[in-house]
Amino acid sequence: MRPAAPGDVLGGEVVKINPALITITDRLVATTPPETLRRRVREQVRELLESEKVRTFHLDVNFEDYGGFGRNKPDINTSVFTPNFVSELNELVRSRGAFLNLHLLTDHPERRLREFEDAGVGAVCFQAEVVDEAQQLEELVEQIVGLGACASPVIETVGTDSFVPPPKEEVLALLEPVLPRVGMLTVQATGTASRSNTSAGIFDREHVRSYLEIIGERFEGAIQLQGGIRTDTVAEAVKLGAEFLVCGTEIFHNRDGLRPLEVINLMLEEVARGLTG
Repeated sequence: MRPAAPGDVLGGEVVKINPALITITDRLVATTPPETLRRRVREQVRELLESEKVRTFHLDVNFEDYGGFGRNKPDINTSVFTPNFVSELNELVRSRGAFLNLHLLTDHPERRLREFEDAGVGAVCFQAEVVDEAQQLEELVEQIVGLGACASPVIETVGTDSFVPPPKEEVLALLEPVLPRVGMLTVQATGTASRSNTSAGIFDREHVRSYLEIIGERFEGAIQLQGGIRTDTVAEAVKLGAEFLVCGTEIFHNRDGLRPLEVINLMLEEVARGLTG
């Protein structure tokens, strides 16, 4: 992380807090009409866009065909986050100079990506562990780049009760040939798809460090961390080298009843203290 002036940190110029929109709909998909949930998402996005400190949003789309979820499976939310709605959200955030980061949790990223190819999102995240061969990975990265988006493989470091991540050396061997074409690596710092208010959602600093150390100087793009990002872990995450920080529960379901922008301001203050103190 480069030296930073406090004002740049507090203004969101150095570290980008990336609100995870999926947590707005947590545990509501089965009981709430999709359009009601879409309205809530729009309202939150518009409110955060009023602040110059928020210029990126993270959107997980959970598909039934993804095999990496644990027994405590998250909502399958494809009825809410349809390709048309993702396109609408993308137009909204781009109109304010922001970008949308689409995360496809699926065992078939090439096929699912085609469903969203007209959305125009700024970045596409996909699960690295579902890609079996180097050629498949290369073709997927080129498919994403060809859409004008940043390709971002997601590295699972912890897994779930039913999924053990591959060894980090194996992950590096797979990713290394495409790293020059990858704009951002996303590292999952907790159990797969877990939330920071659960035991599986505790920020696992040592797992993250071990994966980032082995990648080392081979990667020149941005690092994004997700999972377990809270006010009390955000500075630690940044010191590991993260520029983008995906955070949902702490922002949208704050345990102290704070509004989303209040949480983001507190996070940036913690980062400023950590980087400039």
